Amino acid sequence: MNLFSIKLPLIKKNDPLLEILINNIRNKGETLKEGDIVVISEKIVATSQGRVINLSEVKEISEKAKKMAKKYDMDERFVELILQEASMILGGLPNGHVILAKVNDFLIANAGIDQSNAGPDNVVLLPKNIKDEVWSYRKILRNEFKIENLGVIFADSRVQPLRKGTIGIAVATAGFEPVEDLRGHPDLYGRPLEITMRAIADDLTSAAQFLLNEADQQTPIVIIRGANMEFTDKPQLTTEMSPEDCLYMNIFSKYLLEKQKKE
Repeated sequence: MNLFSIKLPLIKKNDPLLEILINNIRNKGETLKEGDIVVISEKIVATSQGRVINLSEVKEISEKAKKMAKKYDMDERFVELILQEASMILGGLPNGHVILAKVNDFLIANAGIDQSNAGPDNVVLLPKNIKDEVWSYRKILRNEFKIENLGVIFADSRVQPLRKGTIGIAVATAGFEPVEDLRGHPDLYGRPLEITMRAIADDLTSAAQFLLNEADQQTPIVIIRGANMEFTDKPQLTTEMSPEDCLYMNIFSKYLLEKQKKE
């Protein structure tokens, strides 16, 4: 399996990202090939959609946003945007400048709103219609490069419970099975696996994170070649799961309930 990055010019609000990407690939004498996976930073997708907001545009601040901003030592305009984007707020770190929110069926810090590389007082929201958009990207890239088997990942980074640092995560995928279900397969001693499901899309995204730089390198696209994936127009599995089935959500919720009772 080989990975290489595509350097792009600085993507600005409402820039035609796909057109810029296609031209850059061809200008470098490259092409997309059968079986490639294109990993794209979700941030530049959102930027090209115009999802860049200057905090000065946020005029109306709710009382809830004001209280949370004080509690978590954050800009109340930023918190107001978090509340608008999130379907659920789970909490945050006092004086930690971060709020954990549920957006698009996954948990994410600050509802995915990013201030890095956005410009003075600017923030970038998550892409809109992200699941439809990733399939649209795949369709256009397949047609442009005349290939059948192609995968596309919109990538972001996340923290994990009790672990320092971020890892790559696929926030949207198209064209391949993002999860491999190994339940029922035998282990080395013939014992059937009971719960193992490999997060293929997240594993690929984490590999791409080595080249998918979020600082000033301007390499927001990574091509993964030779990954031997199961390509399909109709994936059978998704990366999301319900809170009721999630190990962390179940245990943490019980822990917090017990803590509240003791207090």
